[in-house]
Amino acid sequence: MAENPIIDAAALLDRIGEPGLVLVDVRPAPDWSAGTIPGAISLDVYDYFISRSDERGIDAMARAASRAMAALGLDRARTTVFFEAQTGMISPRGLWFHELLGGKGLILDGGIETWKAAGGPIAPGAGMCDAIDPQRLAVLPTAFRRGLVASIEEVEHCDRLGADLLDVRRRSEFGGSFAHPCCARSGRIPNAKFLFWEDFLQHGRYRAADEIAERAEGAGLSRERPIITYCHRGARAATALYALRLAGFEARIFVGSWHEWAADAFRPVCSGA
Repeated sequence: MAENPIIDAAALLDRIGEPGLVLVDVRPAPDWSAGTIPGAISLDVYDYFISRSDERGIDAMARAASRAMAALGLDRARTTVFFEAQTGMISPRGLWFHELLGGKGLILDGGIETWKAAGGPIAPGAGMCDAIDPQRLAVLPTAFRRGLVASIEEVEHCDRLGADLLDVRRRSEFGGSFAHPCCARSGRIPNAKFLFWEDFLQHGRYRAADEIAERAEGAGLSRERPIITYCHRGARAATALYALRLAGFEARIFVGSWHEWAADAFRPVCSGA
């Protein structure tokens, strides 16, 4: 089974001061400035969206993330812990970017709220602050883990590749009764299975591994087949990826997600319950 991707507040308190441990607050910069875990740096991983999930687009995405991570010294960190208010869609996305570049890290399960509840101190954010910017690129690191991301072509042929496709958006998005204004069409990718991303969480933390496994199996997923997760533009899909990993499933992300798929009028869509 893959390494546990989460850490709780009590365990993190015990590790504060450990050499090579870096804390990354992925909330909006004003929230970080107002109060964060002492010493945490700020990184915006949410507002970056891939232009196209082909090999060129994936390369550019990884190079943009590499520049931001290197600017903050995360490429030299021994362990990086990403956190937000509670476990949501941003801290898993931060860890996914970090792992994509070969880094090792964790998600603070329950976020800064559980840190405060455990008696952890809070201080105004100060020091390094950055964002993943498509206009600023670095050299692709040799540790780049291409297997954590699925291209749009791999999604198109996922069954041939022996993979299952998992849609983790709201049921109204999956069924096609709702579409974000930026999306060209509503609906879902044909043959996608459904499991709402928030069903992996409870009270702002990940559910227990056996509960996640029960939900995943109920949605028709199997540990025998890798899973490609997708959502609107790739954030909620990261929350699902680490939940599935907790339960022993193998997953990667179609980071362009529905926004990219729907924009191509030649790609088929399905709708309805």
